[in-house]
Amino acid sequence: MNKNKWIAVFVCLVLTAAAFIGSTGLFYTTYRPIRNYDIVAFVASWVGLIYYLYRDRNRD
Repeated sequence: MNKNKWIAVFVCLVLTAAAFIGSTGLFYTTYRPIRNYDIVAFVASWVGLIYYLYRDRNRD
């Protein structure tokens, strides 16, 4: 993997963490369980990233 792909993975991790904290109120308010559509969004974004990384694996 090249530098741009590592940056994409890092950004996806940061956005996932931010969305999780915002969705659940972790660290700043009463904790709320994560909602099902949030889980679907997390899974869809990671599956999409993995798909593009897999599809692009031989272009380096």
